[in-house]
Amino acid sequence: MMHDTLYDPIRKKDVPATPEEHVRQETVRYLLDAVKVPAHLIAVEFPLSLVDAKTDDRVDIVVHNFRDGAPLSKPWLLVECKAPGEYTWPVLQQQLNKYLQILTPNYVMLALGDCVRYFELDAASKRFKKIEKLPAFG
Repeated sequence: MMHDTLYDPIRKKDVPATPEEHVRQETVRYLLDAVKVPAHLIAVEFPLSLVDAKTDDRVDIVVHNFRDGAPLSKPWLLVECKAPGEYTWPVLQQQLNKYLQILTPNYVMLALGDCVRYFELDAASKRFKKIEKLPAFG
């Protein structure tokens, strides 16, 4: 039986073509092509156990901030992707808040199907404010 797959250029392998994976791969293409993030700084299905051994959660996409000497816990971008119709914004926000107890990204991107929201960390208030789009990387 033939299963549909998508090629993940970051993990360098074919992955099952689930609705959520379609959103994830569209996001990877956006980060590579529009935001100009170097592929080697993108991690897909990033295990949070690399930062906090007490969790087995995985973040959909993380863009590392190694160029600025930042540790794994302070990425440039954290992305959470969900298939359309499977989640609501409040549920996605709840999941994100769990990750933000471990990671402190400069930016957050939430992709719920074709609907995308972007946020930037305000260093002074330590809160995320909504922004129109991500800045170009670098």
